[in-house]
Amino acid sequence: METPFGVWLPQVTIVRCRRLEEAQLAVEAVRSRHCVVLQLEDADPAEAQRIVDFLCGASSALDGSMDRIGDATFLIAPMGVNVRQG
Repeated sequence: METPFGVWLPQVTIVRCRRLEEAQLAVEAVRSRHCVVLQLEDADPAEAQRIVDFLCGASSALDGSMDRIGDATFLIAPMGVNVRQG
């Protein structure tokens, strides 16, 4: 993808969270313009909801997007990445 700053090659980071404290890894990856696949299978349901709420707010603040792609799996995309569901 061509940007005003040169060519950007999309990268994907996989983050498996069990606790809210681990969600910061996903935020840092999105800030670095990586797409993040967030896996919450191992998290307690209440903790998973807190993680989703936190990351939804963080992705919105960074002008990104967050989409559910599975039962406990989400895709967080940075600004400029279009996500299409097929």
